[in-house]
Amino acid sequence: MSSVLPVLCGAVLLGAPGYLMLCALDVRLRLRWGWAPAVTVLLTVVLGALFRVLGIRWTLLSAVIGIVLLVALAAVVRLALQRRTARRLTTSTSTSTSTSTSTSTSTSTSTSVGVPAPQDWSRGTAAAVTGASILSGALVAASAARRMGGISTLNGSFDSFFHLSAAAFIRERGDASFTTALSDIYGEPTFYPVVFDDLVAILPFDVITAANAMMLAMLAAIPPAVAAMVVGVSRPARSAPLLVALSAGAATLFLSTPAMALVMGLWPIVLGVVCLAPAIAAVLMLTDRRHGAPGVGTAAGLVLIVIGTALAHPSVLFSVAVVAGLRLLAGGIERMLGGGRLRGLIEVCAALAAAVLFVAGSHVLLSGMALTKPSLDGVGSVLGEILLDSPRIPAVPALLWPMAALWILAMIGAAAAVRSREVLGATAALGLLASLMLGVATQIDHPLAVALVNPWYGARERIAPLMMCMLVLLMARGLLALLESGGRRRRSLPGALAVGAVVVTVLIALVTPQRLPLMGSLAYTAYGVQLTPYVTSEERSFIERTAQELPEGSVVLADPLDGATLYWSVGGVETVFATMSRPLTREKTLIAHYAHRAGTDEASVELCRALESVGPTHLYRDTSEASGQRINPEDSERWRGVHDIPESRLTLVDASGPYALYELDPAC
Repeated sequence: MSSVLPVLCGAVLLGAPGYLMLCALDVRLRLRWGWAPAVTVLLTVVLGALFRVLGIRWTLLSAVIGIVLLVALAAVVRLALQRRTARRLTTSTSTSTSTSTSTSTSTSTSTSVGVPAPQDWSRGTAAAVTGASILSGALVAASAARRMGGISTLNGSFDSFFHLSAAAFIRERGDASFTTALSDIYGEPTFYPVVFDDLVAILPFDVITAANAMMLAMLAAIPPAVAAMVVGVSRPARSAPLLVALSAGAATLFLSTPAMALVMGLWPIVLGVVCLAPAIAAVLMLTDRRHGAPGVGTAAGLVLIVIGTALAHPSVLFSVAVVAGLRLLAGGIERMLGGGRLRGLIEVCAALAAAVLFVAGSHVLLSGMALTKPSLDGVGSVLGEILLDSPRIPAVPALLWPMAALWILAMIGAAAAVRSREVLGATAALGLLASLMLGVATQIDHPLAVALVNPWYGARERIAPLMMCMLVLLMARGLLALLESGGRRRRSLPGALAVGAVVVTVLIALVTPQRLPLMGSLAYTAYGVQLTPYVTSEERSFIERTAQELPEGSVVLADPLDGATLYWSVGGVETVFATMSRPLTREKTLIAHYAHRAGTDEASVELCRALESVGPTHLYRDTSEASGQRINPEDSERWRGVHDIPESRLTLVDASGPYALYELDPAC
């Protein structure tokens, strides 16, 4: 199957609901497509919860109807508020024609929801910038997909198996609520950021194709999101459209997020990254006082963007919090230098107190999130990889040239911002420094360092998107400084050279085999370069074939590291362990540890009750070189009771090489 149609469907599902809502609310933003995913997340969560309460199944049709109704309701409310405001203003103003005209114009502007009117771009300019940002995203998706082996190729990473099962559960059960959608996995209502899985579940393709399509659509959405951030916080300038388009292109140069998507299967965090740039812009716009305090509607709209980002993935909210704290710090310092010492000192102290509370709270509440083992490389080597945004993947080289132009321009931008005492520029510079420090902290085994990075699971790839946003903001400021350095009457040669350097770098980086195309292969086709697959193509074929032959009501028992989760996510057959996570209920833990004891004197009453409750009817075994016991023996030990079920309780149903499916005698 061609990847174009599935990815296009994924992009529409990711962006269209939010875009339509922004239009319905008359939110006056440039590059609405960049802001739209955060709004889509919010709409998905609201509809998922509402459908759960009303007993409505989560399907493509019901979701579309729900979105249309919410958009229509928003438009009706906005129009009603506009008419009410217009009537109130009409009765309280002069009857003169000039005053009435002025009032009408004022009403039209003040009743829109969102930010103040954007920079005065012509329609052609706006269309060109939007097209450039969308094209940048499309090129990222195309480059990433080059070595995936097709849109239906299975991602062989650990986390992808969880999300394939999650999407299959949501599709089967019709429950998209963020607390109950995965109850079948966790055994009880549990909060989980399921928006990615919700969207995958209603794409009209098989689960694997739908997940791959949504993953590529998310990568394609990052350049427009970064461009939306830049246009949202930048000061008006003649060169603004060019800077925004270049910012979208620059977003294609960063590798940590594609690595999380393509190699690690961390798909919900990628959705969070898509929303991160607009959320950062929202925080900076909320605190921007250059045009006065934002109105109630504006503030509410921007706050909702941040909430949507948190619902996409909560860990991303901590990156937004870092920017908010640094904005408070930078603003306080600027006030102190400008003469407002008392208020500035209060803001600085508040920022520092927030940082202390952040670290203390992380140490106490998030200590269990330090899951990433530090690299064996030295701190200096790791810092170099962080500067180049090279993920912890040995097969991906840390190349200097793709990032060199960005760093040079960012340093120029930081210097220009500091010289001009620009609070937003200073915030970006501090944010860039903070992201580097946090990245290095992932390598330091000290309670303070661990507490600093707990919210990001101790992984520098999760911190890197913050560096991306700050670096692109400063790059745009540096380009602006160079473009304005030549005066109004003649083009700046340094500016032209800088623009050319960014364009050439982007075009070459997108086709360089050692970058996105390489990562597109590591968890899809070239397993030996990076990881051993949990399922080979032969094993997948066996599972798909036998799943179709099993009678209705069958329940498959197996070590999930043997790929048996595909019986559920691909074959639609219930499995005892539908993900490769540790057993999450007492019943399933008993089965995992002691299933081999059934029918013996060692069998406990609790074990027999668990087997009767879960009801496994078949056993799947993988004895190949890629079995769970061989590629991950420590984790596979959790299912030792499944491995040791005696042959006397098994009747062979089908076998192909090292793969076998048996009918199981529960023996209790």
